[in-house]
Amino acid sequence: MAEPEGAGSETRVRAAAAGTPLIHHDLTFEGAWTMVVAFWGKARPRPGDSATFHALEFHALDVAAVAEILLDLYPAPIRGFIELSAAPIEDVRRLLVRLAALHDIGKYARGFQGKVPERWPPSLGPLPSPLPLGDHTAIGLHLLCGRDLLRTDMRGLIADYEIPRWTPLIMATVAHHGRPVLGGPKPRRTEIGEESIAAAKRWIPTIRELVPGPAFTGILDEAAAARLSLPLAGLVNLADWIGSNQSIFEYHEEGDPADYWSNVARPAARRAVERSGIRPSTPSPRAGFAALTGLAMPASPLQHWAETVSLPDRWPVLAIVEDVTGAGKTEAALILAHRLMLAGLGDGFYVALPTQATADAMYRRLRTTHRRLFADDSHPSLVLAHGASKLDDLFRRSIVAVGEDEAPYGSRDDEETASAACAAWIADDRRKAFFADVGAGTIDQAFLAVLPSKFAALRLLGLSRRVLIIDEAHCYGAYESEELMRLIAFQAAAGGATIILSATLADPIKDRLVHAFRQGLGRTGDTRRLDWPRAYPSAALVVSEAAPRIDAVATRPDRCRSVAVERLPDAAAAVEAIVAAAQRGAAVAWIRNTVDDVLDGEELLRARGLEPIVFHARFAMIDRQRIEARVTEGFGRASSSEDRRGRIVVASQVIESSLDLDFDVMVSDLAPVDLLIQRAGRLWRHSGRERAVAEPRLMVVSPPADSEAGRDWYRAVFPRAAHVYRNHALLWRSADILFRTGAIVSPEGVRALVAAVYGVGALDDVPQGLERSWIAADGEDRAAASLAESNLLRPEDGYVATSAWSPDVVTPTRLGDERRIFRLARWDGERLTPWVPIANPTDRIEEARAWALSEVSLRASRAEGRGDYPREIERAAIAIEERWRKHGDGHSVVLPIVTHLPADEMGGKLRSKATADFLVRYSENRGLMLLSQ
Repeated sequence: MAEPEGAGSETRVRAAAAGTPLIHHDLTFEGAWTMVVAFWGKARPRPGDSATFHALEFHALDVAAVAEILLDLYPAPIRGFIELSAAPIEDVRRLLVRLAALHDIGKYARGFQGKVPERWPPSLGPLPSPLPLGDHTAIGLHLLCGRDLLRTDMRGLIADYEIPRWTPLIMATVAHHGRPVLGGPKPRRTEIGEESIAAAKRWIPTIRELVPGPAFTGILDEAAAARLSLPLAGLVNLADWIGSNQSIFEYHEEGDPADYWSNVARPAARRAVERSGIRPSTPSPRAGFAALTGLAMPASPLQHWAETVSLPDRWPVLAIVEDVTGAGKTEAALILAHRLMLAGLGDGFYVALPTQATADAMYRRLRTTHRRLFADDSHPSLVLAHGASKLDDLFRRSIVAVGEDEAPYGSRDDEETASAACAAWIADDRRKAFFADVGAGTIDQAFLAVLPSKFAALRLLGLSRRVLIIDEAHCYGAYESEELMRLIAFQAAAGGATIILSATLADPIKDRLVHAFRQGLGRTGDTRRLDWPRAYPSAALVVSEAAPRIDAVATRPDRCRSVAVERLPDAAAAVEAIVAAAQRGAAVAWIRNTVDDVLDGEELLRARGLEPIVFHARFAMIDRQRIEARVTEGFGRASSSEDRRGRIVVASQVIESSLDLDFDVMVSDLAPVDLLIQRAGRLWRHSGRERAVAEPRLMVVSPPADSEAGRDWYRAVFPRAAHVYRNHALLWRSADILFRTGAIVSPEGVRALVAAVYGVGALDDVPQGLERSWIAADGEDRAAASLAESNLLRPEDGYVATSAWSPDVVTPTRLGDERRIFRLARWDGERLTPWVPIANPTDRIEEARAWALSEVSLRASRAEGRGDYPREIERAAIAIEERWRKHGDGHSVVLPIVTHLPADEMGGKLRSKATADFLVRYSENRGLMLLSQ
């Protein structure tokens, strides 16, 4: 039997009779504790373990010891308690460690102890059948908050312990499996058991002796307790996850809690935190553009601002940065983030982007620079936060190993074991981002932190020590904008720093960003419009209620230019323009607004004898990465004149942002003016090149912006994209101002173009035929904002089950854009394997990564599931999906790609509500094509 390190044998005795409970003697803390029945806390021993269970008290101490260390790494809970209770830091630390030791107090209950019948404590009497309620989170909440149970005992830890005032904080302590207790019948005293209640009573004064000091005397009102509960929930959740690592916290059935706390739990906690990979790397003392890039060239004006601007001595901080495309905003943000890290305002950073493709591109950029931001002897982790994550191997393996052995003790979601929950949480690579030193990914992963999604509090805890960089902040609709504002508020409430990047933002949007930031700080009264200067580019710093510091910033000389704008009437005219430009040797891009339009455009060009590259989001991840690399090679900064000559790419919106691409000529389908400005930033982006045309030119496929435009003005030309950009009045105004102006002049003309479309009253004189579209879109936006408001968490509500908390794989982050994840699989006649080959089929991590790289995402309105396949293929697909479900992926679908479909194509079948089964074809160079919808 495993013994605690340093525990004397005189403190441990084995019961004489077989099957009698284990007793811990010689515990005389203030006379309150003389012996402890050995209730189990963990009971899934590994093969070869001598101990068959881990005592409940010892697991509680494991988690408390981890929490003690985490408080140094994630100070948001301590800082909040100090601010709102005026208690000394020592008192706050003591309180939080003690609360962590109470997290599993509900496991004393008879219903939980009976989940492993062979470990049933005989002192509880015969094993009942059926078992009473065994949800230990709900029981723990009832024990600590219910009448005539442990309220009086809790005053030994918290002098002013009153219910319901402390209820949110107790909820945060006991509901540590990712979401609050969701209601249901309250456990009855008889169901918990008198002996179980007595054992729980004995544990509370023991905690006070093991974590010595007086009871907490700080004063918290209900509002303060609610506000502090989310940070506490994240802390306990993370501590329980790490404290359940069985490879470090080995099972101990008996022993002296005092010896165990000092000689086992606390040393093991230090090892566990180190092995988890969450301890931050040390930032490099070298700062600035040269240190970040290793280049001798001078910084751009914006990057110089980031190097030299005076940082406030108070935090949190909000920075809003506007500059033209290609001006080096990303590098400026990294310089500023690094300075904030050196100032102690963060331990790393997360770059949030609007799409997976832009996240992929950012990840690749960071791979070459992120290590420069940290000390030479450090090993900073880098994560890509979506299904194709390429996390640092040591970091990935250390976290996955936490929960690979422990199985759940029941079927209820709240009965997941900590490490099984962690394994499910970590199996989807997107969820690791906020505990890596550096993360790049979709903003959806950050949005999940402010929605009632499982592990939201854990995400918030990770973000609290990351500088949050939000790129392309102009790309979001009404629902997503509300999420963005709430995310900024929560980040400010946690003491974190946020950097907003955009080519340009309308003044009302910047007002909302500042007000959201101040709301997070508790300053909710002032929502007046701010006086934003006309200067562009500009950079602003906001701290608390002080007026923003706004600096005018020059742009890079090579970004000062005029791009001619020309209208093309239809796709046929676009093809003629592209053919002519390619024949002159120009590098050409045609940006279309839907994937199906991309595929149609490619067919039109192939019919003219051209071979364009197709690039959109409907590829398997592995192929999308390959094609993106090909596009970057052909049109990126390192491309040669020979690489570029006469080459064409037909792409969706995936190339309009974050990719460092350069085209001689661009054709674009009509889109909102800010997106067209963004797209035009890919024209003549790299200076010093030989050009096949005399000037940069943006040709926009658009109906004429005449005053007689009717309700089908846009839909007649773009029937598919009419559902992508639904405010056709805004599109008309974009076309009107662009074609009347005839050019995009950077930087001086950019803000005027945006204000002409998004400013107050900008749509007042649109054609009457488009007013219905405007009114409908405005109504949809208001409804979306209202729905977001009802869905989102609020700092002042705290960790309470006020709405339907869902597993975070299904919580919607984008309104009306529900997605289905299909994983392509090859059928060899006997079994299904990932589309991406696996070198070592026994390597679980490699297999998981192969499936992630085989993913294709579709809107649920296009496909809701797999179609009808032969029985043997269907059985194999279901078996794979069942294995995924056990590891927390409840929604990915296997899509077998077979060769016996018409014309010997590689294809398969999908199912939709509208058309039942339909055929699909997959091409490594064209992506997933929906054939017969």
